[in-house]
Amino acid sequence: MTDRWILKAGMRVYPGAVWKLNPARKEIALTFDDGPEPEVTPKVLDILAQYALQATFFCLGSKAEKLPSIVRQIRDQGHTIGNHSYSHPNGFLTGLKTYTADVEKAHAILQTSLFRPPYGRIRPLQYKLLSENFLIIFWNVMSYDFHPGFTPEKCLNHCLQNLENGAVFVFHDTLRASRNLLTFLPVFLDTLAKQGYRSVIPGNAIK
Repeated sequence: MTDRWILKAGMRVYPGAVWKLNPARKEIALTFDDGPEPEVTPKVLDILAQYALQATFFCLGSKAEKLPSIVRQIRDQGHTIGNHSYSHPNGFLTGLKTYTADVEKAHAILQTSLFRPPYGRIRPLQYKLLSENFLIIFWNVMSYDFHPGFTPEKCLNHCLQNLENGAVFVFHDTLRASRNLLTFLPVFLDTLAKQGYRSVIPGNAIK
C-alpha cells in the first residue's frame, strides 16, 4: 500500500488526480504499466478475459509505436489505454519542456486522455500543465511484481492484504515482472471474482 502519509500529501499537492476510487462501491481498478510487451501483454489479456475484468494499460509510446497490433488488441478486448510517457522519464529529474514534450510525443501515438507519471514522480508545474489535457492517475497499491525480492506468493499476499473498496492496483506487463505477474495474477483475479469486486476504469469511476 502506498504509505498513508504519502497518499495524503499527494492528494493535497495534486487534488485533481486519481489516487483511489469511491470506497462506498465494491470497485477496484486494475492497471498495468510499462508495456506493451509481445511475450507478456497478450498473456495478461488472456487471463483478464477468463474473468471478464476490465483493465487500464498505461503504455510507453516507445513500445506502442513498434507494437500497434497489441495496442489495438488491448482496445478491441474492451480495455483502456493510458499514456505512461514516451521514454519513461523521471519527472523530478527532467525539465518542464522536455518532460511535457515526452508525454505529448506518446499522446500522438496513444491518443488517450489518461496519464500516469513514470515512477509516480511529477513536479507541480509539470502536473499543472499536463492536467489541462489529461486526467492524472496515480495508485494506492503497488504489486511489486517487478521487485527481485518478491516471489509470486509475496506479491499475491501483499495485494490481498490491501484489497479494499476503491483500491487502484499497479502491475507491470513487462518481461522483468512476468515471472511473478503471470503466476499470481490468475489467483488474485479469482479472489476478486469470488468476493464480488468489479474492476473499472479510473476515469470512468469518478464520473
